[in-house]
Amino acid sequence: QPANFSNPDMPRPSYPSSKAAQMKKPTDWDKLEAEITLEDAEEKPEGDSALNALFKDIYGKADEDTRRAMNKSFQESGGTVLSTNWGDIGAKTTDIQPPSGMEAKKYGE
Repeated sequence: QPANFSNPDMPRPSYPSSKAAQMKKPTDWDKLEAEITLEDAEEKPEGDSALNALFKDIYGKADEDTRRAMNKSFQESGGTVLSTNWGDIGAKTTDIQPPSGMEAKKYGE
């Protein structure tokens, strides 16, 4: 009969480790997982990852028109424009707007 681990009073199964690790005290994998999850939650992104997290948050909380505007503006401009206003973006084609001092070129030029 299989063991019922849903009972909190039952001991958790131990996971196999290498021989060297068996000489030491056993690793509590649940505790280790909880620590790593906590560290990941407290870690603040920096640089590009912070910017991507910001846009991901904006897109995730946006309504359907805002998402549509973000997708259309980004695709039509080749990634140089990101707008959240569907009223402006939906009525016209979004032009490519390279950063100052840069020149937009088509692929293969």
